[in-house]
Amino acid sequence: MDFFQAQDNARKKSGRLVFLYLAAVVAIILSIYAVLILSLTGASGGDHPCPPDAPFLARYWNPQLFLGTAGITAAVIALGSLFKIISLRGGGGVVARSVGGILVTPNTTDPQKRRLVNVVEEMAVAAGVRVPEIYILPEQGINAFAAGYSPDDAAVAVTQGALDTLTRDELQGVVAHEFSHILNGDMRLNIRLIGLLFGIFLLTLIGRVVLRAVSSSGSRRSGGKKGGGIAIFLILGLALILVGYIGVFFGRIIQAAVSRQREFLADASAVQFTRNPDGIAGALRKIGARAAGSRIANAHATETSHMFFASALRSSFGGLFATHPPLAERIKAIDPSFDGDFSAKPKPPAGTGAGAGEPPVRNPVRFSPLPNPFGAAPPIPSSAFLASLAVASAPNPSLGAATLEAIPPALRETARDPERVRALVLALLRDTADAAVAAKQQTIADRVLATTERATYAAALPPAAALPARARLPLLDLALPALRALPPAQIESFLQAVDAFIAADGRTSLAEFALRRVIQRNLRPPERNPRLATAAAPLAAEISLLLSAIAHAGAAVPESAVRAFAAGAGKFDGTVRPKLALQPVGNADPDALIRALDRLDHTSPAVKKTLLSALAAAAAADASIAPSEIEILRATAAALNCPAPPVR
Repeated sequence: MDFFQAQDNARKKSGRLVFLYLAAVVAIILSIYAVLILSLTGASGGDHPCPPDAPFLARYWNPQLFLGTAGITAAVIALGSLFKIISLRGGGGVVARSVGGILVTPNTTDPQKRRLVNVVEEMAVAAGVRVPEIYILPEQGINAFAAGYSPDDAAVAVTQGALDTLTRDELQGVVAHEFSHILNGDMRLNIRLIGLLFGIFLLTLIGRVVLRAVSSSGSRRSGGKKGGGIAIFLILGLALILVGYIGVFFGRIIQAAVSRQREFLADASAVQFTRNPDGIAGALRKIGARAAGSRIANAHATETSHMFFASALRSSFGGLFATHPPLAERIKAIDPSFDGDFSAKPKPPAGTGAGAGEPPVRNPVRFSPLPNPFGAAPPIPSSAFLASLAVASAPNPSLGAATLEAIPPALRETARDPERVRALVLALLRDTADAAVAAKQQTIADRVLATTERATYAAALPPAAALPARARLPLLDLALPALRALPPAQIESFLQAVDAFIAADGRTSLAEFALRRVIQRNLRPPERNPRLATAAAPLAAEISLLLSAIAHAGAAVPESAVRAFAAGAGKFDGTVRPKLALQPVGNADPDALIRALDRLDHTSPAVKKTLLSALAAAAAADASIAPSEIEILRATAAALNCPAPPVR
């Protein structure tokens, strides 16, 4: 799979979703109109202004009534959907909490939760995305889901039944399945679908409210004209419930149409990610073998059922409207030898089964400080980095675990601790080459950090300075969940400190500003669903600035920067290439670089793919990419909300 192509495909699926949604709205409007016209005909005692042999349309077509019905119904559905969509703007965490999810703190010491956190962290680092929020659903069924608008606001939720039952390999398979939804754009489609379905489910809810009100009123009143009025409202409430079930019917069709085929693809992706088909196949077998299966009892399971790893609801009509393919078909697609027997496999050895504990990171290694981490590692062939971008949607959790092990255990634990995480990130941004700049940054840290945080900052400086280039961005990804848990006042003072740290040297560094962009977007989320630019030509100035920064970063002499810029510009077509010009980045306005990253973040996946290919080509103009250049490229990719996987 290609990340950028998958994102484009997911956006195209929205058109199919809109068609089905409009069909549901039209069916609901026609049904309500039919109920009203028949009710009015019945209320008139069967009298009708048209003769009995008049055409059907003449007898039952009332343009004013139809337009009124259509307008009111469409307004109710639209307002209901808009309300739900607005309520979900907080991202995946809002969805997880709506179905009873309980947030797992990054520094948890509970063995089950620690194992889940480790699995999610390994997958996130391998994929080059921020570690998502992690939730546990208090359900006995084996299930999970990922929700959010983008990798930046994603949340992964796993049921307690999955934690109690699955081995680590099986849990990793389920998490890998959910990460495929994070990477290929399914989450955005899923969360929009929740909002749209709420609008067409709303009529049933209104009908129930009307019936309760009529029942309450009827117990206090009886007889006379008021009794006739109550009867009308009773009929209206029942009609709304019945018509609402048309919305439920269409909603289940929409969920099935959107979800079924994607589950096969996500299963295949999980096998590709983990290199272990037995993991996800074993989880599916255990679902089939358990009485609780994958059922979710929460009242909101209906509107979120299309998001789950396996069917959250009982199938009806022979599975016609099931949101997921049959378990046996999914297992057979992974393991062709499967014979339909869901019997559980023999109990795994002690220490590997459900609930087995493990240290915060498996097999941590001792890290010896390096005098020059950038110079210590050899240059990477350009083909290796380009390949890592091409397979961004196929993360290898083993590589993620190895990357985590390159980070000293003390730094990992500090990154997960909300009380110390600010000090760690500032230590990560400290200038190690200029003592005068470091002194300015120390003054800033002393002003912003509390006494205990200052001690953490001092202790983190040596190991942070010695981190290999490939581990710096993953450490920031580990720290973001803890940063998001801070009170708003601490977040604001921290963001100001980050800006001051970056500005302390008076120079413009693309790597620093890309990291700043990642931090700010996660702690101060931008407006949702911005209009995406689909053409690169209007953004030539911004592209020139980023491309120039990369070209200058790896150039020993001016001629090298010119060649590097030309190599990157060559990735764009003839409508863009003539507009690109090498900029003197050393004298660039820092705010201009920030604005460039902001504008380019709001571009289509196709534009981002070309841009990242151009940046990689510029860095690789000398046939290899230095570790420092890789850090700049990965940080820039992360700033553009694209996966930035580590390079082997």
